[in-house]
Amino acid sequence: MRRTDLEVLRIALCAAVILAHALIIFSADPNYHIKSAEPSQFATLATEFIRISAMATFFTIAGYTAVASLRARGPLEFARTRVVRLFVPLLFGVVTSGTIIKYIEMMQGRDFGFHGLRKARTLQQMLDVDPSVPLGFFDFFPRNLGILNLLTWSHLWFLGYLLIISLMLLPLLVLLARRAPDPSKLNAAVLFLPALPLGLYLAAFDGYWPFLPNLIGDRTNFFYFAMYMTFGAMIAAWPGIDVQLRAQAPRFAVLMALAFAGVAYFGVSTPGRVFVGLTAWFCVCAALGFAIRFKPAVATPALTYLAAATLPVYIIHHAVLLLIGVEVMNLPLPVWSKVTVILLATLAVSLAIYHWLIRPWRPMRWLLGMGTAPAAVSRAPDSAAAKPALSQ
Repeated sequence: MRRTDLEVLRIALCAAVILAHALIIFSADPNYHIKSAEPSQFATLATEFIRISAMATFFTIAGYTAVASLRARGPLEFARTRVVRLFVPLLFGVVTSGTIIKYIEMMQGRDFGFHGLRKARTLQQMLDVDPSVPLGFFDFFPRNLGILNLLTWSHLWFLGYLLIISLMLLPLLVLLARRAPDPSKLNAAVLFLPALPLGLYLAAFDGYWPFLPNLIGDRTNFFYFAMYMTFGAMIAAWPGIDVQLRAQAPRFAVLMALAFAGVAYFGVSTPGRVFVGLTAWFCVCAALGFAIRFKPAVATPALTYLAAATLPVYIIHHAVLLLIGVEVMNLPLPVWSKVTVILLATLAVSLAIYHWLIRPWRPMRWLLGMGTAPAAVSRAPDSAAAKPALSQ
């Protein structure tokens, strides 16, 4: 059964991530590819909230759709599909978007990677060429592809984490897919209980901050996101969870707001990490609950189109955003105006690239995780043609 509520939520989350990337240019967090000279407290808090809530929700949805996918295919086919629809776009994104992102970053005198943030050496030094020769983008690319420090997966860490977690949890996902869904009503208290253990887990193992998803020093966050994917898989196995998510959504929203007030007050600290866990859990539950409450009755052409666009837009948007952000961030405008311009321009350009350069072409569709169905098929509102890309 097609979950239009999850499709709407996924589209909203993709837009929220783009907004977060626009905001973080102006936040106090130094760990980003480009930075405004004057940080904004509003941008700092807004970025933190989106980052805390959006990625946990993404992994939860991915857990649900993984179980739904395994009900229609065997585990080997599921694993093969995951590799094609996650690893191929990840590799393509690192070579294309990642190259543009790294070039912009280095031009800003920044070097952001597995090592964290440090002052960049010049590109001439990195490429071992005459330091007096100015280097353009095509002097940088494709020579950068042979130098590990000149590669970045940037926002595409999500695809890498999702692929590895999906394969790691495969035995559990298969088990949940093979059992008959349990429609019995769940006690509402059960959905409130995981919040505190998740917060204590982050506090005990110094999770979340600094937010540097690199698989090397990020084990706490890796398993934290795996827990959310497990929760999503459990929702697919116990539909009664949906009933309580819908009923308790307003309470979850209130608790989310209170918990985030704790994050804002305590900041990067042990109590702050506890409140991060509380905020994320209550936000995931509230988002799912309200999505169910306002679930579209039918999949409109616009919903089908945007659901199919989420993964390609997610992959390509960041390079577009940074190119726009470099030009906008120092304009004599209020921060909210600059964020708005960057957001809207990024959405417009990214969707245009998707519509004309990706959607109609089979090779591009395959490279960006959409499968190879021709555009004429992808316009049909059936579930097979329009299956949401980020969940597969």
